[in-house]
Amino acid sequence: MGIDLYGNIDTIVNDLLNVQKMIPSTWPWLDEALGGGFLEQGRALYVFAGETNIGKSIFLGNIATNISRQGKNVLLITLEMSELLYAKRLCSNVSKIPLNSLSINTSALKQAIVEEKARGNGSIFIKEFPPATVTPNQIKAFIKKITDAGICIDAIVIDYLNLLHSPSGSNSYERVKIIAEQVRAISYIFNCPVISATQLNRSSYGAPDPGLGTISESIGLAATADVIVSLYQNEEDRELGVIRMGMMKNRYGMRGHTQAMRIDYSTSVSYTHLRAHETLRYLV
Repeated sequence: MGIDLYGNIDTIVNDLLNVQKMIPSTWPWLDEALGGGFLEQGRALYVFAGETNIGKSIFLGNIATNISRQGKNVLLITLEMSELLYAKRLCSNVSKIPLNSLSINTSALKQAIVEEKARGNGSIFIKEFPPATVTPNQIKAFIKKITDAGICIDAIVIDYLNLLHSPSGSNSYERVKIIAEQVRAISYIFNCPVISATQLNRSSYGAPDPGLGTISESIGLAATADVIVSLYQNEEDRELGVIRMGMMKNRYGMRGHTQAMRIDYSTSVSYTHLRAHETLRYLV
C-alpha cells in the first residue's frame, strides 16, 4: 500500500538517519554536487550532454575506470564503437600511453594493466551492440544473463542513450523519452546507477554553459533523467586541453554551477577539476 505518511513516521525517520551509500566519480566538484557520487542502490539515471566530438565517450570511459578502481564491476555498453576500440581507449586511459602508441608499447601496457588489477580493481565488461537496433528491454535481458551467471554489476554505462532503439513513439520526442524511462527503470531492476550521454543541438555549439533547451531530439530526456551534466568548451579551451562541466539538472543538490577540467584527448583521460587560481597542469 506504500508509505503511510503519518502511520509510518518511524520508517521515514530511520531512512533519514541512514547514510546513503554512494559510488564516487572521484571528481570532487561532481561528487560534491551529487552529495557524494552516484547512488549505489541505483534508481537514478545520470546523463552527460555534449556536442559531437567533444569527448562524451572519454568521460564515460573515465567513469567506468574510476568506478572499477573502487573494486566494483562495471558493464559498459557501446553502441558507437567496437568492443576492441573501446578497450584500447580504456587501456590508454589506464596506462597513460597515447592511443596511437599502444601497438609499440605492448609490454608497458600489459604491465600497467597487471599492476592496475593487482590493486583490487573490479572488472569492466565491454559489450557492443549495433546502433539503433537494440532496445532497453534487450539490454535488460542481456544484463540478467550476466547476473544469473553470478556476476554482480555495480554500475551500467551506456554510450550512448539516443542510439538505442524504441519500437514505440511516433516522433523523436516520444522515442527518446520512452528510451530514457526504460533505461532509468533498469537502474531499479538491477539496483545500480545507469550513466549515459546524449547530444546537444547545433544552437549549443560554442555557447557558454548550455541549458536544458539545447538537448537534441527530445526534451523528454531532460524530464526523465535525474542528473544532466553539460560538457562544453569555449573557443580557446580545446587548444588549452580544457573541458567544462555545467550542472544542467540535479535532483540531489546544486545546479547552475560550472567547473573546468583538464582533458587529454591522446590518452582519453579527464583529470581532476581546475581551480581559478591554479596553473593549468596535468594531474599524474
